[in-house]
Amino acid sequence: MVHTDKKDTLIIASGQFMCRFGIKTMLSVLGNEPDIIEMNDFKSIIQSLSHENPVNYLIMSDDILPEPKTESVNKLRKLDSEVKIMVIGVDLKKDKALPYQVLNADNQKEVLEELQDFFNASESAADSEMPDVLSDREVDVLRAVAQGYSNKEIAEKLFISANTVITHRKNITEKLGIKTIAGLTVYAIMKKIIEPDDVRM
Repeated sequence: MVHTDKKDTLIIASGQFMCRFGIKTMLSVLGNEPDIIEMNDFKSIIQSLSHENPVNYLIMSDDILPEPKTESVNKLRKLDSEVKIMVIGVDLKKDKALPYQVLNADNQKEVLEELQDFFNASESAADSEMPDVLSDREVDVLRAVAQGYSNKEIAEKLFISANTVITHRKNITEKLGIKTIAGLTVYAIMKKIIEPDDVRM
């Protein structure tokens, strides 16, 4: 996918408000900010994909997916072969038609990792091998940010100026595409840069 200044468009489709709200909350933690369209039935998805306005991503719960689910997903793909689709459900079977899926029983780490893969799979292999894209010093700064230290504390801890800390933080945000401290913290935990117990309250 070619990145431009235009935001990606994401459809979040579920018959349950809490499911839609939970997905939006997790995306904000990860720092993803696409234009979001909410839907609560399969017919609305078909109508949206049939229009000329491009949809980049579709996340839907299986409660609105007609049986057989694989055929329903393939029907959506015929309408728009470019859209990436993730299905959330209770008892999903691994299938080529459903490469991205989240089970309701998955824990927070598993869900966040799947969302990261879903949105970043189109990036190059070099971009996806984190934290290799960060310099050693940036990893040090990320570790301290995730642990809850302020810019001033990080500067004192690493023997650098506060302005240098700010520059490193800006570079980290640009490289990872994660804008929130909560998102950086989740990322650092998933990449084993810190342990969950290292986060200061």
